[in-house]
Formats: sequence, C-alpha cells, structure tokens
Amino acid sequence: MVESSPVVSPVVSPVVNGAAAYDWKGSAGVLERYGSILKMAIAPRNSKLAEDPTYWQIFSFYVCHSVLVVLYLLLFCYRLYNFSANKLKLRFLNLTYNPSRSPSLIRNDVGKLAKIPRQIAAILNCRAEEEENGGVDGLLNDSSELAAWCVSSGIPNLAIYERTGTMKHHIPELRRAVFRKLTAYFGTGNVPSYSIRVPHLNLTFYGASDEYEKSNSKPAIEISLLSLEDGRNTIVEMTRVMAELAKTGELDEKKVTLKFIDDELKQLVGAEPDLIVMFQPYIDLQGFPPWHIRLSEMYWEPDNDDVTYAVYLRSLQKFSTCKVNVGK
Repeated sequence: MVESSPVVSPVVSPVVNGAAAYDWKGSAGVLERYGSILKMAIAPRNSKLAEDPTYWQIFSFYVCHSVLVVLYLLLFCYRLYNFSANKLKLRFLNLTYNPSRSPSLIRNDVGKLAKIPRQIAAILNCRAEEEENGGVDGLLNDSSELAAWCVSSGIPNLAIYERTGTMKHHIPELRRAVFRKLTAYFGTGNVPSYSIRVPHLNLTFYGASDEYEKSNSKPAIEISLLSLEDGRNTIVEMTRVMAELAKTGELDEKKVTLKFIDDELKQLVGAEPDLIVMFQPYIDLQGFPPWHIRLSEMYWEPDNDDVTYAVYLRSLQKFSTCKVNVGK
C-alpha cells in the first residue's frame, strides 16, 4: 500500500473585482521600519530631542542649528576683520610715532597738547618667560621705557601697577634698568635724577645704587611700585587700625572725615593719578587701588598688549581733550 503525501492547498488571495488583493498591512510595517531607520540616520546625536523625534522636530533642529552656525561665522568674520584692522592701525602708529630714543622728538609731540597729566599710572602684565619681552626682564624694560618717556614729556610722577608685585622683589635690577634707559635717552653726562618708591613698605630708593644719596632738589621723576596688596587690602587694614585707635580713645571720631581718609591713603599709596594707561587689549583694572580712580581718565587700545610709545602718546592726546567735571 502506497502512502499518499499530504496535499498542501495553495493560499489564494481573495479576489476583488477580478484582481488579487494587496497585503497593505505588511507593506505598512516595512515602510514603518524604513522610516525608523531614516530617522536614526538623520536625527542629531547627543541632542535633547525625544527618543523618537518627529520629522518636524528634526527639521526644526537643523534649521536652528544652521542659523546659529551662520551667526557664529558672521561674528567670527567681523571679529577677524576688526582684529586685523586694529593691528594694522597699531603698526602704522608705531611707524609714525617713533621717538628713536630722542627726548627732543618726544617733547615736540607733547608740546602740541593742550595739557598733560601730572601723575600717570600704567597697568602692566608679567608675561611668561618664553614669550617675547616676557618675564622679569620684560617688565624691567617696559618700566624703564615708561620712565624715559615720562621724563621727556615733563611728567614728574609715574605709578607702575603690576598685580603680583614682581618688581618689588627686583628693586636693584629696576634701579639699574632705569639708569641705563635714561643714559640711552639723555646721554652719560645728563642722566636725570629719579627715585623709586615702594609705598607698602614705606621705602624710597634714589639713583642706580645706594651710593646715590637723597639730594635737596626734587628728582625729575618719582616711580611708585603698586600691586594688589596696595588696593582693597590697604583700605581694609587702615579701617581696622582706625577702629582700634578710636576704641582706645587715641583717635577722635570727629576727626575721621573724608579729607582725613584721603590724606592717609595718599601717604600709604600715593596721589590719585590723572591718567591710567592700560597696556592690554581690554579694560581691566586688576585690583588697582579703588580709592585712587575717582577722577582718573582711563585709556586702552583694543587688541594691543605691548608697551609702545604710540599707545603712550595717544593716551596723552586723549587726556588733553578730556574735560573733568567735579561735582559736589
């Protein structure tokens, strides 16, 4: 007897109007899977979109992202143009105003101004040793250049502010550096007298070495060295001492007036500068004594971080056109 194989009946799709019906349900599943794969391919990574974002969310994300990128590129191009223009202007000014270590040329430039400051302060930055004109030697060179320019301009007081107070630990080197620079400008036999003052330590040094003694005549320039410790810390310390003296009766409270405080701070730090020159590309006082900037004019040159005669002269030109209104 021969066993017969089971007969498999073919599955015939139902006929609709004479044609086989299409399996729409299976096709929809395939399209859904393809749609998920497409979303995974175009959806941004590391974004805050939902795990299963819609096409509209993805489209909105890319539009906003593109707008931000375009704005960033426009801002970058503008800043690059501005930076290049400022650097080109500074280079042109350095070529135009070049004193060549000649006091007569500096006096000629300053003589055209309506007024000049009696007290000028410069904010310097100590660069890294590996940078050009960096380290302590760079600070000494910049400070001595400023001293020579001030003497040639007839400015008797120069305050040099460096936040960390590095130069306060290199007084002998600074004295010699100023002497060498003044010799280069004025000649061996005509070196102007100068003094270097450290208000926080109440010390004053005259000339290039201790062999120079204080003369009866006032030096051509007095250089004061300031740092962060001469700012708010000095005011806080003075306030504490005054409170203790008033508590013990050694200081009359009625004598503590604005003029009294101003006189005390002048002895501790120095006089208020008429002009503050920041040799940096932005305005940053870096903790400069706040009591001493009430009426001071401030000047800085955008995108500049070098101590140059052109920036120094432009600060004097700007000061000569300023009008100071003192109110009550």
